[in-house]
Amino acid sequence: MSTTKATKAFTFREGGKVKLYKKGDELTGAALAHAQANDFAPKPEPEKPRAEAKPAAEPK
Repeated sequence: MSTTKATKAFTFREGGKVKLYKKGDELTGAALAHAQANDFAPKPEPEKPRAEAKPAAEPK
């Protein structure tokens, strides 16, 4: 799994402390969710639906 990095600097409060995330910092957990929701990090790409297996052609 690749890591997501901040595209803009932002602050995030967690556990009573405020942390400054700089551009390029790796994000995880709640800070990542906050960054993605507020356009400080790229949003995950939606998963592509799997192609369903086609049944084998029936003999004539």
